[in-house]
Amino acid sequence: MIRFGVGLAQLGWALSHWWNRRDQFEWFGSYLADRQLVEPTRVLLAISAGTVTLVPVVTLIDAATRPEPGYVAAAIIASILGIALSMMWLLLPWPSVVRSRWWVVGSDVAIALACLAQDERIGGLNGCALFGLVGGYIAFFHGARMLTAHIGFTLLVAGTLAGLMLGGGDQGAVSTVAVAVIQAVLVGIAIPIATQFVLEVLASDAAASEVDTLTGVLNRRGLERALERIATMDRQNSHGLAVLVADLDNFKEINDQYGHRYGDRVLAEIAARLRVAVGSSGVVARIGGDEFVVADSLRWTEPNRLANHVLHTISAVSDPPVTASVGVVHFSGRIPGRQSVMSTVLFTDLADAAMYEAKRSGGNTVRTRSHHYG
Repeated sequence: MIRFGVGLAQLGWALSHWWNRRDQFEWFGSYLADRQLVEPTRVLLAISAGTVTLVPVVTLIDAATRPEPGYVAAAIIASILGIALSMMWLLLPWPSVVRSRWWVVGSDVAIALACLAQDERIGGLNGCALFGLVGGYIAFFHGARMLTAHIGFTLLVAGTLAGLMLGGGDQGAVSTVAVAVIQAVLVGIAIPIATQFVLEVLASDAAASEVDTLTGVLNRRGLERALERIATMDRQNSHGLAVLVADLDNFKEINDQYGHRYGDRVLAEIAARLRVAVGSSGVVARIGGDEFVVADSLRWTEPNRLANHVLHTISAVSDPPVTASVGVVHFSGRIPGRQSVMSTVLFTDLADAAMYEAKRSGGNTVRTRSHHYG
């Protein structure tokens, strides 16, 4: 009994902690960006949203009799919504947290309409398992309160369909409905909740091991793994790779005049703006007190353009403005394997040397170097 009481107390703490956890859209989006997983995630989410379109379409095609106009209208609206929700991931930029929440609402409505459009209620009840896709998305990107609202909506739709089915007077429907409801609860409710609990642990571990706690960007260890992933994904380095080091010129004066708290806020703001400036294709890391590293494929840009963009991004952060000395290295040729010279030390040392050239030139400027792998 003592262990049971302790277990209940710990469960209560865990549930309270889960309920009060912040929305994690920004954190998880950054986590994906740092690991070059934004674009694959967009494709997977587009495919998931597209599955909502298939349910009402198959229903209309496979109907034994001509469906009632209400069912047809619900199916058409669900299909249009599903297509729009899918295209959002393929055609629009990575969403803001607000647009992500509206995507969840739209997905829930589309799935509900697709389920209600089923001429046979058991098909609609089984279709409630699709709510698990949205629940999984919420588990990764949002918080407990949104997941709870989604679960409530899932239960409302499943309960409505179950009530309509049982209200038909079919005595054999009770066991069928019970099995379908259990399936909907397991897939649409239990799995997303368990996922959020696991992610809470993973988020803490990731933050401790690869993320700079002050700025939220990668630390040196995280940068090393990110550069390894970039090189592995395109071993031929077909577009070239830029690695730059930006060292703040007058940061000590900022700290001395305004205090370290203000300095910390400036560093966090610089990191946030650099992450936006680089976008989903690149990585940002803080490897020293006032030293940042940016790495990006040159598929969409070129070294000087990227370096000047970083320079201007940093100078626009605070008042008085903070300037930086930026050194950038353009790596071309086939990148060797991990056991060769491909390492964070090589990348950052070459960029460091270019950065010190910029520093000796008076700062607030860019110096460029090239390195070709033979």
